[in-house]
Amino acid sequence: MNNKVTKVSHIWSKDDDRWVYIEHDEQAKIIGMNFMQGDEYEIFKQVYCENNEHLFDFYEIMVDTFTVDRASINTVGFINKCMWAFHQCSVLHDEYKN
Repeated sequence: MNNKVTKVSHIWSKDDDRWVYIEHDEQAKIIGMNFMQGDEYEIFKQVYCENNEHLFDFYEIMVDTFTVDRASINTVGFINKCMWAFHQCSVLHDEYKN
């Protein structure tokens, strides 16, 4: 990541039962993210407040691939969809590699 982080957001997503971490650059572009399931904010701040490079790479692919979905909901809603898909792909990958 070559962009400098100038803003960080911590967003509680009640419907998805997760804390979301988002990094922005000086143009307000999203340049990093992470998440934690559950509402333990102190754990979230200690462990999950850094960019998850794999998740962010997945998100960037989703942004380019699912332009209609991205345009039809708000940014946080789209990010949460990406996070669910990322999590499900990770679980399936782990399940089938064994």
